[in-house]
Amino acid sequence: TASSTPATMEPKFLDTTAALEKFLSDLGNCDGQPPRLYVDLEGNNLSRNGTLSLVTILLESERDVYLVDVTTLGRDAFTTTGADGRTLKAVLESRDIVKVFFDIRNDSDALFGLYEIRVDGIEDLQLMELASRNFSKRNINGLAKCIERDSTIPFVERQRWQVVKDNGKHLFDPQRGGSYAVFDQRPLSKDILEYCTQDVTFMPHLRDACRRKLCDAWWRKIDTETDGRIQVSQSPTFRGKGQHMAQGPPAWLSWHPTRAERLSRTLFQAAFAREQARTQSPSMSGHSMVRSLSDDGDELTNMLRQVTLTKTKKVLDEDSDDDFVYGGSSTQDFHGGDSGQ
Repeated sequence: TASSTPATMEPKFLDTTAALEKFLSDLGNCDGQPPRLYVDLEGNNLSRNGTLSLVTILLESERDVYLVDVTTLGRDAFTTTGADGRTLKAVLESRDIVKVFFDIRNDSDALFGLYEIRVDGIEDLQLMELASRNFSKRNINGLAKCIERDSTIPFVERQRWQVVKDNGKHLFDPQRGGSYAVFDQRPLSKDILEYCTQDVTFMPHLRDACRRKLCDAWWRKIDTETDGRIQVSQSPTFRGKGQHMAQGPPAWLSWHPTRAERLSRTLFQAAFAREQARTQSPSMSGHSMVRSLSDDGDELTNMLRQVTLTKTKKVLDEDSDDDFVYGGSSTQDFHGGDSGQ
C-alpha cells in the first residue's frame, strides 16, 4: 500500500521576534507521542566551527512548515519567549517534547557549540531506519538514500524530490560550483526555500514505515544510542566529518532480539493508538492515511519486509550513502540538511 506524500507547502518565514513569539504562543501542547515536531538545520559548515543559518520545523498533523531565520535573529531565535514563557531553546531541550531529527550529531554539535543548547527528547530517524532493516547494519544511510529506497513513496513524488534536491545542491555545493553562503543570503531564493522545506515533509512518512517494524527492544537500543550520539556531539573531541560518521553502532552488528522480544511491541501499540485517534480528523493529509491501517500493523510490516528482502546483493554491500565524503569538507546526504557537515 503506497501512501501519498503531499506537495511541499509554502513555508512560513520567521525573521522577526514578533513572528517567532506568535509561533511559540500558538504551538500548544507538544508533549508525548506521537511527535508533532520534525526538525532540520542548515548552515555553512554546520557545526561548532561553522554557522547555523536556518531551523526548519514541520508541525504534524497540520503539515505547516516554519523556517526560523537564525542568520537574522541570532540568539533571539532561541531566547524569544511565547505567551507561556516558552522559548525555542526550551522546546529543543525538553525531554517531554519529542523532536524528530535525521542524524542528530552535527545538529547537536552546532546547537551546543554555538548557542549552548543541550538537545533532549530526540528521535533520530537515521537510527530508526538502521534498526528497522532486515539486511546489513554495517553502515548508516543518508536521508536521500532512504527516500530513494522507500518503494511506498510514489515514483512521481520521489522524482520531484530529486529535482528540488539537485536544484538546491547546484546553489550550495562547492563541488558543483555553489556556496553554503546561500543559506545566509536574504531573501532566500525559491530553490533554497523548497530545498529547506521538502526534507522535513518526507520525514513523517519514513518514520511511519520504520516504526511499524520496531519492537520494544529495538526502541530501547535506539534511545540509548541517540543519547550517546548527543553526548559525543557535545564533547570537546567530537569530529563531525570522516569515515567514522558513516558507521552504524558496532554492537548492533551482532545483536538480534529474541523471539519474545520481537513480539513485544507495547510502546508501538500505545503510540499507534494515539496516532490513529489523531488522524481521524478531516484535515488528515495523504501520507497520514498509512496510519489508519489495522491496529496490528502486520500487513504493512510484512509488505515492507518483502521489499527489503528483494534487494540485490549489490545493494546489500552498498548500504551506505554514495554521496558521503570521507574526511572531506562535507558529509552531504548523511544528514538531512546537506549543510556542509
